[in-house]
Amino acid sequence: MGFSIVILAAGQGTRMASKKPKTLQVLAGKPLLAHILEQAIKTKPDQLIVVHSPEHTKEIKKETKQFQGMVFIEQNKPLGTGHALKQALPAITQNNNTLVLLGDVPLIKSDTLQDLVNSLVDCDISVLSSNTPHPKGYGRIKKDKNNCVQAIIEEQEANKEERQINEVSSGIIAFSGKHLGDLLAELDATNSKGEYYLTDTIENAYNKGLIIKTAATKQNEVFGVNDKKDLARTEDIKREELTSALMEQGVTICDPKRVDIRGALKCGQDVVIDVNTVFEGDVELSDGVQIAPFAIVSNSKIGKNTNILSHSNIDGANIGEDCSIGPFARLRPGTELKNQAKIGNFVETKNTSIGNESKVNHLTYVGDAEIGEKTNIGAGTITCNYDGANKHKTIIGNNVFIGSGVELVAPITIENGATIGAGSTVSKSAPANKLTVERAKQKTVDGWQRPTKNKGD
Repeated sequence: MGFSIVILAAGQGTRMASKKPKTLQVLAGKPLLAHILEQAIKTKPDQLIVVHSPEHTKEIKKETKQFQGMVFIEQNKPLGTGHALKQALPAITQNNNTLVLLGDVPLIKSDTLQDLVNSLVDCDISVLSSNTPHPKGYGRIKKDKNNCVQAIIEEQEANKEERQINEVSSGIIAFSGKHLGDLLAELDATNSKGEYYLTDTIENAYNKGLIIKTAATKQNEVFGVNDKKDLARTEDIKREELTSALMEQGVTICDPKRVDIRGALKCGQDVVIDVNTVFEGDVELSDGVQIAPFAIVSNSKIGKNTNILSHSNIDGANIGEDCSIGPFARLRPGTELKNQAKIGNFVETKNTSIGNESKVNHLTYVGDAEIGEKTNIGAGTITCNYDGANKHKTIIGNNVFIGSGVELVAPITIENGATIGAGSTVSKSAPANKLTVERAKQKTVDGWQRPTKNKGD
């Protein structure tokens, strides 16, 4: 039988003290809701429905635009989880089994969800639960003497005895399609909050004689995020999960607690990642890559045996093999380094290709440029690529030597084998295998005296 997934994502998240809704708070570089959607899609549901607040329609759709075929339903009044699911009911394919997820439980795994849906083969409702020695904050699962679920008791409604129960509800529930509509219709708001609790359907179903089971999973997987403390704890759990997987593959991570992976990090063999490093978006580190402390790598591919030195920032770059970058280098989008190229300290590049064995060692900006092989760019060199309105290209050939303190005014071509003297401002193409120098005539002024301050100043 087909099934639908409904994600309840209308929570305001007032305890976040943020203008963003709770489900768009960021975990490991992505909104909480994106993590849930990624896992939900893997189960291949017939439908994927997101219930959200009308206040955040635009933001929710923008942050989830990469996910295709979703149905968005507004919950105009925040009257609880049961009310939220009622809003989605008309959109659910008739008689479809329905899996209800929560938008603030981002660590759930697709295998767990699939098992929960499959368990409806021999029951009417399946509740994802967890056993924990610290159940505070969660609804307790109350069972009868035959181990059948009688009710889920929200903590604020639980008595002293019920609060001692260690099996807790995750809020994630799979319903048989033939019973969901009737169960939702019977909900009322006679509780301390005046809300329609989805968990109340469990007691109603038990009283009808329906079969209700629990499926247990790890506590971390159903950890709910309600405030910034929870968000930080979730980040810790996610970090441990990601770094553990990498270390099992053979990656050396000097301190797993001091590495942040905010996207997808793919590593080859003998990769070494030092402390206080950040990886954002899609990053690939090939065999033998070493990442020094305080480096940030975003949406980039790093070739074999390349060494990223400390405090370097690499974004949208494609780096070849046996390269050296940094320390304190900044490679901006569109940077491409060929094999054995070197970028030194306090060098910035953008939209630039640097050829095999070429070096840009010190205090230099290179933008909108093509640099050939075995070329040396001296300290303090600037490609003057922007005229205030448009960007212009600098082309530097093979075996070129650029002296220190040079300004190359684009558009310009420096031909193969050319040498540019230090301190030159070059605005015309430099011919191959010749020295090009542009300097003002040096003067010495006789009789000149350095100004002095007035005694009263």
